[in-house]
Amino acid sequence: MRIIIGAGDDRLEGFVTCDYDPKTNPDYLFNLEQDRFPFEDNSVDVVLASHVLEHLGEGYFHCLKELYRVCTHNAVIHVHVPHHRHDDFFSDPTHRRPITVDGLRLFSKKYNRLSRLQKVHASKLAEYLDIDFELVKYEYRPTEKYAEKFKSMTFNEQEKLIGENINVVDEVYIKLLVIKNGR
Repeated sequence: MRIIIGAGDDRLEGFVTCDYDPKTNPDYLFNLEQDRFPFEDNSVDVVLASHVLEHLGEGYFHCLKELYRVCTHNAVIHVHVPHHRHDDFFSDPTHRRPITVDGLRLFSKKYNRLSRLQKVHASKLAEYLDIDFELVKYEYRPTEKYAEKFKSMTFNEQEKLIGENINVVDEVYIKLLVIKNGR
């Protein structure tokens, strides 16, 4: 099964839509932050979460735990979020939390183990919540102003530019792999 969480009006062939707003007429109507997802354990192979995670409040961890429960081993979660250093993130009052590459790494048991071995002070969220999402890829989607410049820069140069300025990147794409060894 392939699902879109927080689908709103988005429809993609072959995907089941999930939203809490009945006006969007989703296939499944439920609250990502509170409700048990209406899918069997290990039944979802692909998740699309486009501009939804940044809207979650205290139920963010619940949502991630439910995603983990319903996803199969090696399921892929495609995350699209506004960059946390862009005006689009700050100007929308419904944005409740920045979703960052480093923040999502904390939900990887492999990263948690590495942090412990290297004595890095990082929250061991994968271990605490007993979930495991391996961050396998991420891409920055630059604003129109920086699109051409990005093409001629190394990744390290891009990261430096992003870290020193605002409004360089308007969206971040993150690909997560669900790890369920033996589950």
